[in-house]
Amino acid sequence: MKHILITGMSGVGKSSALETLRNRGYHCIEMDDPGWSFMDEDGHQHWIIDRLSAALDTSNNGPVFVAGCAEEQSQLHDKFCAVILLSAPLEVMKERISNRDNNSYGKRADEMELIESNLCNIEPVLRRSCTHEIITTCPLNIVVDRIETIAAEQGASPDAFGAGEL
Repeated sequence: MKHILITGMSGVGKSSALETLRNRGYHCIEMDDPGWSFMDEDGHQHWIIDRLSAALDTSNNGPVFVAGCAEEQSQLHDKFCAVILLSAPLEVMKERISNRDNNSYGKRADEMELIESNLCNIEPVLRRSCTHEIITTCPLNIVVDRIETIAAEQGASPDAFGAGEL
């Protein structure tokens, strides 16, 4: 099955892109949703790898788009036909984080410091391991159109497999 991972730092638009993909008929998993990940005592998010792996292995209704960012994601790269890094300048990320109301992460000073550190230290690692990068300073519909183009190039489209929720 053709699955796509959408990754990147907090505030680049992963959740917004995933919501739009879901509205366009794709199966989607938001790794920030309850039951897919947990936070350790240091504030680092960890994916529940066994659950995600099983969901990807048993998905028979078409491609699944997964959005999130955690250290463990590289363990599952073999389950994805594309790994798309969403990126944005720090000032854009800060503005999005301060304006969002669906996720409080990044609003505290210590969380923003971690985001800034991750932008310098983690994003380059993600960039080296991704298959595609989309800079998300353009409108959301254009970002999602680009994601759909990448998915179609990989043979992952809702028309080919049907649509619905996982």
